[in-house]
Amino acid sequence: MRGYLALGAIALLAVAGCGAGRDAEAGFGVPRQNQIDEVTSDREPVNGVIDVAGDGCMNLELPTGETRWIVWPPDAEQGDSGDVVLSGGQEFGDGDAITGVGALVSLGELPDGSNADSYFSSFGAFCDADEAGVAVLDWLEHADG
Repeated sequence: MRGYLALGAIALLAVAGCGAGRDAEAGFGVPRQNQIDEVTSDREPVNGVIDVAGDGCMNLELPTGETRWIVWPPDAEQGDSGDVVLSGGQEFGDGDAITGVGALVSLGELPDGSNADSYFSSFGAFCDADEAGVAVLDWLEHADG
């Protein structure tokens, strides 16, 4: 019986941590490609508005109204404010309109995206990318220049 209580307490703590916002999500880091051609799908212009969900996941709301989890370019890093910063110093966060080049794919098209134990699959499932899909960004800038 004690074993079940201990498991229940651990599960409760895990669920409580899921709603804690950016700090809880930050343990995954910034989901990014290791190299641009890592995801082999066709590239196309990608435009939208960054939406940071309540769980800290960064999504891209497309002009069609679709929302997809963002996988960033290889040079992306987590900034001190929680925004994503590229090597050129550009910062991207909630509400930013972007334009760029990338691929709109399913979670399974990412490296090991179909392996439930992989980084992309675990992080993507946490951010509902298994249902919503993924916006893989190779290059981006703020839509206003």
